[in-house]
Amino acid sequence: MKQIISIKCTVALVAAILLMVSCSSPKGLVFADREWHISDFYGQIIDKDTTYRMTFGNVLIPYPLPVISSADSVAKYPGMDKFMSDILHTAHLDSAEILFYAPLMHTMFVRPNGIMPPMKPSSISSPMSDVNPYTMWVNKDDIEDWTRDSTEMYTYTYYDKGKKQLLIVDHYDYGDMPIAQITIYQSRNKLTSKMGVHDNLYRAYSELHDLRKYMDDVEYWSHGVVARRANAFANYKIGQEQKLRKK
Repeated sequence: MKQIISIKCTVALVAAILLMVSCSSPKGLVFADREWHISDFYGQIIDKDTTYRMTFGNVLIPYPLPVISSADSVAKYPGMDKFMSDILHTAHLDSAEILFYAPLMHTMFVRPNGIMPPMKPSSISSPMSDVNPYTMWVNKDDIEDWTRDSTEMYTYTYYDKGKKQLLIVDHYDYGDMPIAQITIYQSRNKLTSKMGVHDNLYRAYSELHDLRKYMDDVEYWSHGVVARRANAFANYKIGQEQKLRKK
């Protein structure tokens, strides 16, 4: 009898733990809490004291542009905190400080907390000071210490078929400050629908990676990936301009 009770108690304890895990809230997000505005003159997003200026590239910027940069702004979209927390976790940036996330521009900028752990990138671009930095792709058997130099950009890619999500994460220096530019391609799912962000944010494809099924959209995806790298190069140079301006 005691053994049966013990088993029942153990089962109940496991069930309680599972319930606690399933109901736990996502890890707290850390925001820089900066105010941002779009400059019609520069075509850039700029914070209030002009510490940061970033470009989205040669594209039309929707007006008004939803910008998530504080606890108040993330609370406007149910489930957005979990969505962003999951992205940072996937990118190994759990404790990073979020400068802003602009969903309609597929872009999030964060400041990593400490040195990025040495992980093998998908590609390395260098030297960033060149007009057109050279990009080389990293082979699976390449062996390095994978510690990024300030003149380099490390790019990581994460594809999750179940989540229908593709993340491209560029690590480079903005002035003297390490920064991560996260490009987010997300197909519609239950969570994104719940958030209530404008429908244009999501491409309702079941598999982003299988271009054979979506040949009509090869140009869309290829343009987005190439433009993302060009934006990173441009933002690196803007960061250098900002550093000189402060001096």
